[in-house]
Amino acid sequence: MHFRLSSQKIRHHYDDDPATVRSVNHQRLKSVSARLASTIAARNIISAIQRREIVHRLDIGNSSMGDEGCVQLFNFLDSPAGRRCKNSLTELYLTRNGIGAKGLLAVSKFIKGNDILRELCLSGNPLSTNADVIAQFATALNSSRLCTLQLIHNGTLSDTFIRAFLPTLNARYLRQLGLSATNITRVVVPTIIEYVTSSRCRLDRLQCNANSLTLPGAREIISAIERENYSLFKVNLDDLHIDEYDGDGEERTLAWQEGWRILNDIAQRNLTKKIWVKKQAVALLLYSRALFLRSSMRDLHGGAPDFVSISALNRLSVNVKSNIISTPSMFFQLPEEIQQEIIALLAPDLSHRQRIRVVAFAADLRTLPQLHEPRLEPANTAHLPASMRTSLSRQADTTAKVLHEGSWRPPAWWECACLEGERKNCRTLHRWVRERRDVWLTRVGCDVWEPEFATRDTGL
Repeated sequence: MHFRLSSQKIRHHYDDDPATVRSVNHQRLKSVSARLASTIAARNIISAIQRREIVHRLDIGNSSMGDEGCVQLFNFLDSPAGRRCKNSLTELYLTRNGIGAKGLLAVSKFIKGNDILRELCLSGNPLSTNADVIAQFATALNSSRLCTLQLIHNGTLSDTFIRAFLPTLNARYLRQLGLSATNITRVVVPTIIEYVTSSRCRLDRLQCNANSLTLPGAREIISAIERENYSLFKVNLDDLHIDEYDGDGEERTLAWQEGWRILNDIAQRNLTKKIWVKKQAVALLLYSRALFLRSSMRDLHGGAPDFVSISALNRLSVNVKSNIISTPSMFFQLPEEIQQEIIALLAPDLSHRQRIRVVAFAADLRTLPQLHEPRLEPANTAHLPASMRTSLSRQADTTAKVLHEGSWRPPAWWECACLEGERKNCRTLHRWVRERRDVWLTRVGCDVWEPEFATRDTGL
């Protein structure tokens, strides 16, 4: 017995996109058992994938997948036959598929270490409130480059899920999180506040509307964001449960108006600061490449000596033959304090640590595009004055296993095949450039303004 997953439906703007696989539940699947429907749905989706040359969007919501079908689909994607689809898939929509704990574990396995997938929608699924399953899901998210996660209309999640999920969530690339209509209450307000005020939160957007956080709970979240969050610029806390102690209708209206005013000010502040930080980080990278990444920063044996000071670097440069390395810049003859001040003037809105990370990246030969060379020299360690290197050394080396910018490539379908005169209008090429820039900004921690800059003496 075989059922097609196609039926009459409203056409979507990407229905004609050959890189998209869509499906809806056929009415006849409702007359068979859930396990059989799950197997049929998964088999048909896999067949549709195999017929496509490339797939970058799976819109398979409401297709009776269930846990069994979910496991079957992701086992296929992890197999050699499905590897091509996995390596190009950027959007995955699994809305209203009856996915529980077993299916969520399959999803977790799929997104673990996945640097291609950008959007994941699990809305309308029961998922799980088991702490171990939620921890595995959060850990997988932390290792991925997922940008958007939608968990809306999952009424079974409740406070239990949020309490286990947010404290573990540390996804650096996650920019949008949807938790609308998930049956959470004011009990989890401290958990939400702890997350949005921590360095783990790099979100641009947070949706928590249609829950029961109450008006006082919403005010607490807004106050915390205003005080300690410089990342969020769109927050939705509408349609909350009205507590009898929130005052009469006029008082509640005035309170909401004040809350919206504060949120609007926060959005303007955070968005403006993000734009400044990103632009200055890119500019500082260009200056640092020219200044610090020089042939004089390598020894004759191709090693990377640990220079104790700038003066030691300069002495080495002078002692080597001029036809091998260049004369060091006069910049390095300046006192270290002036060198730091010049770097700070090049990127005034970056914090001290952000400038360290950008310059350290710029001075590392391994971060250059590899082109046709199989190997590059080891990293240089003399990119900063001694005091700045000491500050940097206190941080844990969390990027040692992260791919370098020059070796990372987007999926093949992002590659621009336009003629030279048409490339300036190519949306694919623009997305590629934007994605590469965002990946780099996240790596060096310059995707969000850091408040420690406020302590710097602005009178200098």
